Amino acid sequence: MKSSKLFLKIKKDIEPYKSKVNDKNKNISEDPDSIGFIMSKYNQDTFNEIMNLSFLELDDKIDEEELTDFQKRIDYFFKLYASDDEDFREFIKAISIYLTFIAKKPLHPPGIKFLNGKRVYKDKNRYYCTGKNEFMKDKFSLCKYCVCNL
Repeated sequence: MKSSKLFLKIKKDIEPYKSKVNDKNKNISEDPDSIGFIMSKYNQDTFNEIMNLSFLELDDKIDEEELTDFQKRIDYFFKLYASDDEDFREFIKAISIYLTFIAKKPLHPPGIKFLNGKRVYKDKNRYYCTGKNEFMKDKFSLCKYCVCNL
């Protein structure tokens, strides 16, 4: 599958969330340093990026086996840790697929600090996650596809 085809599918799939995303910040923590606030802002910014793009400059080939594996890993993550809200799951899945396969950006925003002190940061044009080694230990870790270096 070409990245342009995947991008158009993602854009179509998330368009119905437009009103929810615009109201999203009303429901998140007011603490700009909280993980919830940082992730919500990153997801909202990514949503806006997708909606504002009309085409892709590059048209890379997407490995469909990797895409399927990634989707299974997201489903596994949600099964363990996330809400039963199906809309939320589908929204985050689309955002994550875009970040990983189209934008080639980390799944967590640079600057985020996890509760265990690990963090994601950008140095020049490279992304790093100080927790990737630890997080990769999970058999179904999404970190396998994250662009962050160790």
